[in-house]
Amino acid sequence: MSIGLLVVALVAAEAGAPTAPGKLSPAVSKEMTESIVAINKALGLESWTARGAKPCVDRGGQGITAKDVSAEDTRKCVATAIDKGFPELGKSYVLAIPMAAVGPVTVIALGINASEGWAAYSCDPERKCLPVKLSAPSKWGKRMAERQAKACADTATLWFPAEQRACPGAPASPPTAAAK
Repeated sequence: MSIGLLVVALVAAEAGAPTAPGKLSPAVSKEMTESIVAINKALGLESWTARGAKPCVDRGGQGITAKDVSAEDTRKCVATAIDKGFPELGKSYVLAIPMAAVGPVTVIALGINASEGWAAYSCDPERKCLPVKLSAPSKWGKRMAERQAKACADTATLWFPAEQRACPGAPASPPTAAAK
């Protein structure tokens, strides 16, 4: 390789050029997991409330005194948690929040564009929930593919950005002018 090509390659790498096909950028990987943690804290998921996080939704007490959390309340809470803090959201990944009758269930980050095929899933605070390749033959790769399929099949799933999804066979929609 000539010196000129080497310099161009190094400058492109420093400028944040896309990683090689099949690889997830470390910056995107970090942001995916940080966005999941931010939403988990905001929604009180994955035992974050036991660690002092104050959720922005009111789930009430336990059992009979527990309150359902609506999709609108969840959407407002998540929007506040991710507001301007995650520049790759909608560019390199989207977030899916499957909803149950009582409220949000979990958070899934799904890669799009150059990050397509990668996903991360929320987990307990003491664990690292790094993105995995959806096509990986591992247990987590298979689980992530199943979770993606369930999120895509359920019409109650909340997506962030709202106009974008990461579902097999359906391209991720670009943001519309009306949604901005």
